[in-house]
Amino acid sequence: MRHYRLSMEEGFTMIKNLLFTSLISLIVVSCGNDNDVDIKEFDVSVSTEDLEDGRASIDPAINGGRFDLIWKVDDNGAFGYTARFFLSVNSNLDESNDIQFGFANCDAFGSCDHDTRNDEECFFSNDLVMYCGDEDDDTRFDIDEIVDSLPMDAYIIIEACTTFDCDTEAHPVRLL
Repeated sequence: MRHYRLSMEEGFTMIKNLLFTSLISLIVVSCGNDNDVDIKEFDVSVSTEDLEDGRASIDPAINGGRFDLIWKVDDNGAFGYTARFFLSVNSNLDESNDIQFGFANCDAFGSCDHDTRNDEECFFSNDLVMYCGDEDDDTRFDIDEIVDSLPMDAYIIIEACTTFDCDTEAHPVRLL
């Protein structure tokens, strides 16, 4: 029968490798499918009724062009998510062509709560500008790159992302 003796250095190396492997296994298990993000609700609310086809009509002449984005996201136990809002000519997000006009950081320290229903006040103006939040201190986004003429049928898209996953949802609108 043979006996193997490990030097102290070899023993430490084996323990380090075992601890490293265990740590990596824990990280992989914790980053599994439990962190999928799911948009449960997304609505664009205006002061008038939606059109017959379900589109929300956004009119700068009514209520100062105000519309509300309302959403609920299930981040499946992640520590929060980011929500970005885009104006698009179709219901598919294309970051190279769509125009981002809003952003919300939804976590314990962000502008919205990650485990409740949220809403954001947004505006559309006659000079083809969209923005969300307070009129005095928010960045305004020119949307004239994708607006050929008014009225125009378009989509507002929400993209909600955790560290590991993203989900999108689109709502049809008519810009007047």
